[in-house]
Amino acid sequence: MRLAPLYVTVCCLALAGAGCGGETTAHHEQYLWMQHCASCHGISADATPPDPAAPNILAHPPSVEDVRRAVNKGARGMPPGLLGGSDVDQIAAYVTGSTS
Repeated sequence: MRLAPLYVTVCCLALAGAGCGGETTAHHEQYLWMQHCASCHGISADATPPDPAAPNILAHPPSVEDVRRAVNKGARGMPPGLLGGSDVDQIAAYVTGSTS
């Protein structure tokens, strides 16, 4: 009887650990792109951007610094501050193809 609570605790910890930190950097970068950028810039390098004013930057990537600047300060209709912290560097790496 005493093993049941221990078993439940171990199972819960195993399940919690499986959902935390399991995604790769590349997966997270793609997630950021799909959540914050694809609706204007398109989902892939060979896709037509949904917003005609937004370039397909996956097809013709700017520099890492240009991506960082656009995300932080905004650019041509793009609002500033779409991402923050390390997500700015991760989206810049994804766009320019310098992913981890």
